[in-house]
Amino acid sequence: MEGQIFIDNSEIGIVEFKIIDESMGAIGGDFVATENYGKFKSEVQKLTKKNGNADSQNFNFRIVIENTELNPIGGICLIDSKEFAEMYLDAAGISQSELEKVNG
Repeated sequence: MEGQIFIDNSEIGIVEFKIIDESMGAIGGDFVATENYGKFKSEVQKLTKKNGNADSQNFNFRIVIENTELNPIGGICLIDSKEFAEMYLDAAGISQSELEKVNG
């Protein structure tokens, strides 16, 4: 399931999500940045180096899948390390009904 990732109202990327832990309502996948991500990249990388990731306490991350905005009560985390060429985003605490809506 492909999701659009936003910080506030700026679309910063897309993720092809997979359910990584159904019991915890967790989804994750590789983050593919859009041009808007450049505005946030430096700060996300600093937070990744310092804390292991940038999360919902740092930015107002939003996930939209098939015109449905998810409400992950466990938060959203983005990892973007300068040392690695991969970026990863995950979210936890998504209700079973929300997962069913977007996962068909």
